[in-house]
Amino acid sequence: MDLIVGTWDAAWGHTWVEPGFGKLYALRSLAGGSALVVMDAAGRTLGDYPTPGEHSCHISLLPGEAVVADYTSGTLSVFPLDKDGIPVCAPRLIRFQGSGPDPVRQQSPHIHSSWLSPDGASLVVADLGSDRLYRIRVLGGRLAEGGMEAFPMPAGCGPRHCAFGNGVLYVSTELSDEVLVLDWPSMQLRQRIVVNEALPGGGGHLVLSPDGKYLYASSRMKNDGIAAFKVLDGGSLKKAGYFRSASHPRHFCMSPEGDYLYVACRDDDVVQIFSRDRSNGSMSLTRQAVNIEKPVFVRLVSQI
Repeated sequence: MDLIVGTWDAAWGHTWVEPGFGKLYALRSLAGGSALVVMDAAGRTLGDYPTPGEHSCHISLLPGEAVVADYTSGTLSVFPLDKDGIPVCAPRLIRFQGSGPDPVRQQSPHIHSSWLSPDGASLVVADLGSDRLYRIRVLGGRLAEGGMEAFPMPAGCGPRHCAFGNGVLYVSTELSDEVLVLDWPSMQLRQRIVVNEALPGGGGHLVLSPDGKYLYASSRMKNDGIAAFKVLDGGSLKKAGYFRSASHPRHFCMSPEGDYLYVACRDDDVVQIFSRDRSNGSMSLTRQAVNIEKPVFVRLVSQI
């Protein structure tokens, strides 16, 4: 098992790394200079493919396409792939419209991520700028032309990341620092629950435990840490604890068996490792850590 850590620097900005097709796909995320970078299993660059969007921040791999979320430009850059996972031409651009009540953060669309449904038939897109989720049909391993549905979320919440549970969709909200629980596939809002009582407006990533019994959500900017939620019958959530971390836990992942969390804490230059009690969802900071400058992404990969 290898630990992949993505870091921030002036040449790359914030990055995301996605394994697939026996390769690694990473983002160079800059204003006017974002790109999808395809690498082999050893990390050697196979190709560097510019995106039309700005500050690209998330990758979803479909059987026939790489879908890149472009935050600042509020777009999706969609790269057609050949059978080996290599982009075959320039990406097509999907544009979004809309705004939200926050005059600073929501003047325009800000596409933060996209998430393939468990059955592979839909892609859910989170727009922080307009407080909307979008659902796009997937046909033959590619995004279908037309037929995109929009679903309004609570005003000013700022949807960021998603995780699918059993018949539910969990959504982290960056601006309101909550987890939204939606019925899937109806997209009806069932529950709103606060992640960080300090309400710093820094909601981050979501991870569901392998057994589906606990959901974890990160929060940054103040009282930084990871919230644990017990998943109740039907998918609703109950707060099970809040565990302080180092500064700015932008991203985190869980070991395949669910015994450890690896938390990328950007502003303290460390990936912290927490042990996890599967019986009650609680976490304890271990003495092990990875000291690395400005980690913004972390993922465990067994094989590329």
